[in-house]
Formats: sequence, C-alpha cells, structure tokens
Amino acid sequence: MTDRIAIFKNMTEADPGNELGFFSLGRAYLDAGQPAEAVTALQRTIALNASFSKAYSLLATAQLATGDEKEAVETLTQGYRIAHDKGDLMPRNDMARQLMELGAPIPEIQTEELTQEAIDAGKIKCSRCGRVAARMPQRPLPDPIGEQIHNNICEPCFSAWISQGTKVINELRLNLTEKHAQDIYDQHMKAFLNIT
Repeated sequence: MTDRIAIFKNMTEADPGNELGFFSLGRAYLDAGQPAEAVTALQRTIALNASFSKAYSLLATAQLATGDEKEAVETLTQGYRIAHDKGDLMPRNDMARQLMELGAPIPEIQTEELTQEAIDAGKIKCSRCGRVAARMPQRPLPDPIGEQIHNNICEPCFSAWISQGTKVINELRLNLTEKHAQDIYDQHMKAFLNIT
C-alpha cells in the first residue's frame, strides 16, 4: 500500500496539475486507512477538474471516514448533479445510493425514456448520459467492446471518452503495446462509458 502511495505522490509532485494522479493518490490513501490524507488529495482532484464526478463519490467516502457527515452530504449532492449533467450514470447512481444510506435527499432530475418509435428510428438510450440519441453510424472499435459501445453509447459521449482517454494515457503514462496498460485503459474506458 505504501508503494502505491509513494508512486502517486511522486507523480503528483512531478506534475501538480495531474488530476488522475491526485485521484489515484486519494484512492491509495483511503485503501491504506488514511482518510484525512485522502480528503486532501481528492479535494485537489476536484480543484483541478470540477467535473470529475467519480472524485466526489470517493471524497465523500473519505469525509465519512473522518466523521464529517455534513461535508460528505454536500459533496455527494454537488457530485450527483455534476455526474447527471455529464451523463456519468455509474458515479451518479453510486452517489444516490450513498445519499440514501445517509438519509439525505437525492436531487430531483428528469430522465428521458426510449420509446418504440425511437428504437424504430435507429436510436439508443446512451448508458453513459441517459439521453436518447442516434446510434453511431458504425462501430468505433473492431472488437466486442466496440460492438457494446455501438449498441449503448451515443457519439458525443464516445467523443468525450476520446479526449479523456488521451488524458488517461498521458497522465498514467500508459504504453498501450503492453497488455497490463491496455487493461488499465479499457478499465477506465468502461467506467467512463458506464459499460461492463
């Protein structure tokens, strides 16, 4: 655990603008049972990128571990709205669960339904943003993940991943010719797109 902390600490010291580095450092601190340090790292993540919705959920977990329930509820409420606006359904649903467990209200937000008429018109309900949108004209990748993306993800969300994916490669220094690095990349992509 201390090895992971050291790696991410070095990464953030070398590049103080590395939001993924701070997020990973926060997770490593939380896993090591150091929630106060995790709070600091995750607050830095959000300061660098206020729309990093997964960081809100993890920050709230760290805040709860330090006994700060009021701050955790505020973090979750703000993060829930951000995740919804971005179309990050997995973090949004996780924060809704956390809010329910704390007995706090979940912000009310309207969702769009996929009708048979929309399906007949070649539309899908995007599993990332929850919006009904046109299916991409073709699979973005030639493998089974590409088929899953084609059937469940709208073009704007996939475009957002391309931008985020570049960040993942650069900030985590991934060499995609290595299987381990490709697995990390795919894991981030699936989490971002809310596919399994």
